[in-house]
Amino acid sequence: MILVWSLSVLMLFMLLTLLWGVSVKKKDVSIVDAAWSLGIVFQPLGIFLANPEKNLFQLSIIILALLWAIRLSVYLIYRNWKKPEDKRYLAMRQNDPNFSTTSLFKIFWFQGFLMLLVALPLNIMMGTSISFHVLKILPFLLALSGLVYETVADMQLVEFKQDPKNQGKILHTGLWGLSRHPNYFGEFVFWWGIYLLCLPTFWPATWISPVLMSILLLKVSGVSMLENHMKIKEDYSQYQKSIPAFFPKFPSRKK
Repeated sequence: MILVWSLSVLMLFMLLTLLWGVSVKKKDVSIVDAAWSLGIVFQPLGIFLANPEKNLFQLSIIILALLWAIRLSVYLIYRNWKKPEDKRYLAMRQNDPNFSTTSLFKIFWFQGFLMLLVALPLNIMMGTSISFHVLKILPFLLALSGLVYETVADMQLVEFKQDPKNQGKILHTGLWGLSRHPNYFGEFVFWWGIYLLCLPTFWPATWISPVLMSILLLKVSGVSMLENHMKIKEDYSQYQKSIPAFFPKFPSRKK
């Protein structure tokens, strides 16, 4: 497993370096976003294929991870297609005259390092003799429900934005009426479900994955960042007061 994992890490960083070269030519670092999920699943997929003792339970987990990775990557490609460089990267470019060079380390290789940490539970499950147990059903269904939840949330947002009448408005129906960032909540649920699949044997080596994803979603590139952008939209203050930011709040039944 160690050799296969080492080779997959080497190949991952080589691919990220190639992608950096494309970004330099395009003068757009945003292309790294679509590679994020694919980079995470790249390692466990390689380990799974090289594992001579793989089983159907491991197959079901890697298929679930692939569905998550491909869906998210395709969605981000669709969302960013023919759009200018993301504001985050544009600000970094403006503040760093050598950004074309330093972005390899600041963006691509740094994200590669994060990919290694996030993929830990998948890597371990794909490289060991983990097998099905009835107690694995609940966390598997939890991860699956997170994937479905974020998929539905993204579909609702795409449909909302396609209507010109909604320009500058905020979506507050469907899953977006339960929390302000249901797509990120679904992502949160997915990775905690993946982590729980490792219990009880591998928890000391894998807890960093869901914790890191939670921090990224809540404090770094997820909720906190988008909240700043949403403040300029119509009726944001009322929307903020009535709908929670992250964890869904289901309406109470009227008696």
